Amino acid sequence: MTWKQQLFNKAFTLMQDPRVAKLLQDPRVMSSIMGAMKLRSDVERSLNQRIKQLAKSLRLASEDEVQELQRAVARLEQELERARNQGQRRDVPDGRSLL
Repeated sequence: MTWKQQLFNKAFTLMQDPRVAKLLQDPRVMSSIMGAMKLRSDVERSLNQRIKQLAKSLRLASEDEVQELQRAVARLEQELERARNQGQRRDVPDGRSLL
């Protein structure tokens, strides 16, 4: 069992406890939980921004740029394959290609 599954199982058993359910009805607790979730997303967003800035300053390709280049290479490979297939259809009977 992975740690995520263990955590999920523990949270599920805690949610069934009436004391926890009563605690979660308190608006202060819920606002604290929401604040913690917002803080996590803010930290993650800030960290990602700084990583992108660092990569840019080091002239490294970003993940998006690498994916874009991979798509372009795949598209060019498909075009090359089509051109080769069309060239095979235009072969002259004596074995010479018209390309």
